[in-house]
Amino acid sequence: MKVLKTVFLLIAVQFAHAQVNCITTGDQLGPYFKWGAPYISNDTLAPGVLDTTRSLELTFYVSYDCDTVDLDTLPSTYTLQIWHANDSGAYSNVDGNPNNYHYRGELELTGYSTTLHTSLPGIYPNRPSHIHIKGYLTDAHFTDTIITQLYFEGDSLIPFDGAINMPERWIRLDTVKENGFKGAFAFGLAYIVGMEEAAGPVKRLYPNPSNGSLHVEMRTAGAITVVNLTGQIVHSESLAQGTSRLDLRHLPKGVYILRSEGISRRFVLR
Repeated sequence: MKVLKTVFLLIAVQFAHAQVNCITTGDQLGPYFKWGAPYISNDTLAPGVLDTTRSLELTFYVSYDCDTVDLDTLPSTYTLQIWHANDSGAYSNVDGNPNNYHYRGELELTGYSTTLHTSLPGIYPNRPSHIHIKGYLTDAHFTDTIITQLYFEGDSLIPFDGAINMPERWIRLDTVKENGFKGAFAFGLAYIVGMEEAAGPVKRLYPNPSNGSLHVEMRTAGAITVVNLTGQIVHSESLAQGTSRLDLRHLPKGVYILRSEGISRRFVLR
């Protein structure tokens, strides 16, 4: 295992701008996805970088039709659920490992780019180092969810893995002053624009995540319901056109869905 890691860390690829993908190919969810991963508030996956030689800085973009998208021009940000192995190649929350959500989290992308700090994933037995991703438009109900795995260009194990046929999912890396790695990746979405045409009466809700005081901006007056992930209705009321405030501080922390006229928007209470 140590020999393989050493070979992998000898990557020497010229770092340039993010690879702008016309579309990001999908993959299986895999056995190690877990609900409930915390939101990443400081752009760093817990427990942070424990070994600076393995520090990894990744800048993420979103693209449509091969062009980078400014998410601030859309009615929704883009959320990534991220999980990967620790330095030893083990995942938290599985196979008897601690239930501490280490190297698991949700990252909300905004603007043109968002940067994440983590540790270079260790090698899961006989596989290249990789990061699992589940991505979706945060407040939209009709965009495709991307479930994929990202690899690192130059990994010595890629030629012996199915990843050899997926260069559109390789992240180009460069060393950062001999102290870790840096790279970038653009998620190419097949369907992201044209959202306003089917957006429904709810124009937006904010802040998201929220501490329980949620503002809902309505294009037209209408009834809304809030359900939890089991489908149970936990709140309902009628809202006027314009911006209204919902007091949901009595609800437990977690992920909820706000529905109105068949349109669903996801939000988080923390």
